[in-house]
Order: sequence, then C-alpha cells, then structure tokens
Amino acid sequence: MNINFLQIHDFNLEISKRLNECVDLLPNEWVCLTDNDVLKFPQFAEQLKEVLSTSSKSNVYGSMTNRLRPTNPQVVYEMFEESDINEHFYKAGELWDKYGTELKETRLIAGSCMVFHKSLWEAVGGFDESKTFFDKYFSYAVVDNGGKCLIMQGIYTLHLYRWGSESPINEVQHLIKKK
Repeated sequence: MNINFLQIHDFNLEISKRLNECVDLLPNEWVCLTDNDVLKFPQFAEQLKEVLSTSSKSNVYGSMTNRLRPTNPQVVYEMFEESDINEHFYKAGELWDKYGTELKETRLIAGSCMVFHKSLWEAVGGFDESKTFFDKYFSYAVVDNGGKCLIMQGIYTLHLYRWGSESPINEVQHLIKKK
C-alpha cells in the first residue's frame, strides 16, 4: 500500500486550488494531507497503513489531535495547552494501545490531518476552490457521495496551531481571503 504525504502551506490563500493541483499529479493511491505545523510521531505511517488496510476508499479519515475547537470530536482536549512534547508522544501511544484501528463516525474531518483515496477526491470533484475552509466542504461532498467521515481513534498528531497564542482557535484570519 502506498500513501502520498502532502503538507499544506499556502501564503496566497489559494489552499484548495493548490491542493487540487498537487493531488491531480499523484497516482491513484491514498493521500494524507497535513498542515505544515502538524507533527506526526514515528509510528504514524505504520499505524495509518494498518487502519487503511481494511478501510473503504469511499471515506475520508482524520486523526485525533490537540488543537481544534473543544466541541470537535477529534480533539484530545486535555492536550490543548500541553507544551511538553513527551506528553504528546505518550498520548499517541496511549490512544493506539486503547483504540488501535477503531474508527468513529463524525460530520466532518479537520484539514490539519486528512486522509483519503485519490479516487474519492476525483468522485467528489476535488476541493471546492470557491471555499476557504476546504476540509469542511470536502467532508460534506464525501457524505453527499455516500461516504463517511471517520476519526481514527488510535492515531494522534500534535498540531502546533498558533503555539503560544492567547486564543489559537479563534485565529483564522490568515485563512480568509481579503476582497
């Protein structure tokens, strides 16, 4: 099984367009998108392969993480302000030991770590380039296409989103196109 890893970073605020250009060039295999401020622990790739080995190509998958809104089911809230990387490493191991390849359905997958098969991306028409929050609308398109949004309960990524900020979850101005 091959997984193509892409890191998201776009200073021009054309994230969806750039992602579409990149995914279009990839072979018809699995794609794992992560923000450039997401740390994947050493066991990540092997765990991901294990989850995907029995998973449907019609679904989109996301990891557990520390930096999302508290109401998001992908967040491990007690890790939100944890600054010791060792604690995050231990949490990654703890979640894998507890949940392994278990999946939990949700209504959308955060773009900080999003996994899908290229054939799904093609089936839903790629990322909507007219939308700022590509992850939200891609998730909706997957569900509209008969797929599911699934959280990989045993896989954890450390998201350094606005590390040290007073209000990191509210800092989204860098994502919004100025008219």
